[in-house]
Amino acid sequence: MRRLLRRLTRNRRGATALEFAIVAPVFIAMVFGVFNLGYALYCGAAVRHAIQESSRLLMFDPNTTASTFKTAVVSKLVNVPVTNLRIAITDETVTQTQHLKRVTWTYNYMVYAPFITSKAFEMGSSVTVPTLAAP
Repeated sequence: MRRLLRRLTRNRRGATALEFAIVAPVFIAMVFGVFNLGYALYCGAAVRHAIQESSRLLMFDPNTTASTFKTAVVSKLVNVPVTNLRIAITDETVTQTQHLKRVTWTYNYMVYAPFITSKAFEMGSSVTVPTLAAP
């Protein structure tokens, strides 16, 4: 029995495979997490860009509703999950002839990573759009 135990402890074959089996799941999980976080940032930037482009609607029609605005934003987004997008439009007065519309938005992207509970990555901002006062 001792001879067999001594022979197994001297034998180094398979050590690399064992080390790979220990390290690979952690490395793959980290790579997957980095890609998922990068995609979350991409989705947030795409939503921000779509809102900035769609804010031109408010310049031409200040009576645009938040639901119409959101429909315009979602139509500009391709391959971006937009189930957690919230948009609010408020009026702000600068002078008697110049009015602003403030578009405030929040977007939650669920980040999933192996061995970790999923977390919502929340992004948001606001955009001010100049509009003409109604006569």
